[in-house]
Amino acid sequence: MAEAPTPLPAYEQVKAFIKAQINAGTWRAGDAVPSEAALQAQFGISRMTVNRALRELVVEGLVTRIQGSGTVVASLHHISSTLAVRDIHE
Repeated sequence: MAEAPTPLPAYEQVKAFIKAQINAGTWRAGDAVPSEAALQAQFGISRMTVNRALRELVVEGLVTRIQGSGTVVASLHHISSTLAVRDIHE
């Protein structure tokens, strides 16, 4: 008999929720992410757990935290590179 999949840890659930909002285009670059207190109430978890999720999203480059202003969706940095195609006869 197959085991039931284990639920995601609480901080991963918060991360998944925020990522889903960003990926769906509901929240765009510069949009405010709900406060720690709001996410704490929404998910029924501790503030430290919400804080961990937000810290990890900062490391992943998805959100930016500004002390006194809150958390916002980060701007995507476009990375471009130049591809040089050389003539095979060179």
